[in-house]
Amino acid sequence: MAADDRTEQATPRKRQEARQKGQVARSGEVSAAVGILACLLALRVAGPYMAGGLAGVVRSGFAFAPYATLSQEQVASGMISSLLAMAKILAPVLGAAAVAAVAGNICQVGFNFTLQPLAPDWNRVNPVLGFARIFSVRALVELAKSLLKVAVVGWVCYGYLRGNYHLIAAMSSMSHGGIFAAVGYLAWQLFLRAAAVLMIIAGFDYAFQRFQFERSIRMTKQEVKDDWKRSEGDPLIKSRLRQRHRELARARMMQEVARATVVVTNPVHLAVALRYVPREMEAPEMVAKGQRLVAERIKEVARENSVPIVENPELARALYHQVEIGQRIPADLYQAMAEIIAFVYRLSGRTRI
Repeated sequence: MAADDRTEQATPRKRQEARQKGQVARSGEVSAAVGILACLLALRVAGPYMAGGLAGVVRSGFAFAPYATLSQEQVASGMISSLLAMAKILAPVLGAAAVAAVAGNICQVGFNFTLQPLAPDWNRVNPVLGFARIFSVRALVELAKSLLKVAVVGWVCYGYLRGNYHLIAAMSSMSHGGIFAAVGYLAWQLFLRAAAVLMIIAGFDYAFQRFQFERSIRMTKQEVKDDWKRSEGDPLIKSRLRQRHRELARARMMQEVARATVVVTNPVHLAVALRYVPREMEAPEMVAKGQRLVAERIKEVARENSVPIVENPELARALYHQVEIGQRIPADLYQAMAEIIAFVYRLSGRTRI
């Protein structure tokens, strides 16, 4: 299917299916930039602790210098101690990088745990498809983006060092402590500027990735129609079901007309059927109502079952608009309804209501 035909925005169902497959708008540059910034902040905060720990490791190493030979146990013990010490030293930076990587992904795609991207896919090891991916337009874009990133960061760093050449030149006359301080200051400023540039690049890259993702999940008009049919049901089938439900409801309503006490009509346009059982009901209850053809059918069923039909246009309109099927009539209609029921009872030979 031609890509030009995919002009419609993806439906919520399509987006959910893509998300379950791990297909989301995500930029690796955002995670990398956030990770670098987190590492810099960790170095800034935990720098003295890390420097002290590193000095301790160096001193421990020099402690073995007086020994001409070392036993295997001493070498193993020294290596294990050094590795544990280096792990403690690097823990702040590594922890900050891990937290930043997770936070960077959550900020982009939210919580989305899925194992589908890990499912075996032989297309990934297909050499033909592999070469196609290497020389694809997307690969060229990623290469150009990487080269641009290196060029921009390099240009920013070069511009900063060039602007501080006097400080670099003055290092030749500084003491060892002054040189270390100057180098630390320049390195910190360089890293901050590089991180800021990477954050800006990450923002543009995320926007580009989101644009590419939205474009990749576009749908054709027919796909949108099919998707809505799957999620909401076929409109034709739903229409038929609604019609069937109306027919069943109307059939039940007509069954109630046969048990009604009286039918009040407009006399042509409206008909309402009410049922009242003394000592069981506080007020008459609406059992059926309808307009035009439905009203004619109500009157027809009433005649078939000898239910009295009374013409009272005002009362019929009031009952039709104010009372729903299954509800009792309001108090303001009691008087008018009592007169009609009394009339019906007189016709049937009953004297008590």
